[in-house]
Amino acid sequence: MKQSTFMMLKPDAVKRGLVDPILSIFKENGYEIIRQKEVMVCRELILKHYEEVIQKVNQPYFQQAILDTFEGTKVIALEIAKEGEHVIEEVRTLVGATDPVKADPKSIRGRYIDDSLEVAMREKRTLRNLIHASDSLENAKLEMKLWFETF
Repeated sequence: MKQSTFMMLKPDAVKRGLVDPILSIFKENGYEIIRQKEVMVCRELILKHYEEVIQKVNQPYFQQAILDTFEGTKVIALEIAKEGEHVIEEVRTLVGATDPVKADPKSIRGRYIDDSLEVAMREKRTLRNLIHASDSLENAKLEMKLWFETF
């Protein structure tokens, strides 16, 4: 049985020319791209996407930092799939820990590290960690609907 999940290549991945190398890593690991969409990010979309994260981080600067990073920039929204029941967990392992400093050097974030959570927080900006990957099947479905059907 194939299972799919949502993934977004963030502005730093696009700006650094890492879209093709990152997609190649997924393809080499048996993932199929079901849908791929280049999106110019608007305020409403990115604030809806990061609504829970903004509440969780609960820092006065964070919402504006998200807007500064994403609004008016290009991202790549993806639905990827693979045979198996643990695709979401496997994708997140391949992507690596949220903080690239803590990511396995073989993971995508570990391989292409150029930032750390400590520095990003000190500079009151978002973390440049290349990829967003859904953390649950439920969130993957919601995020695919948001990115592929709503906008």
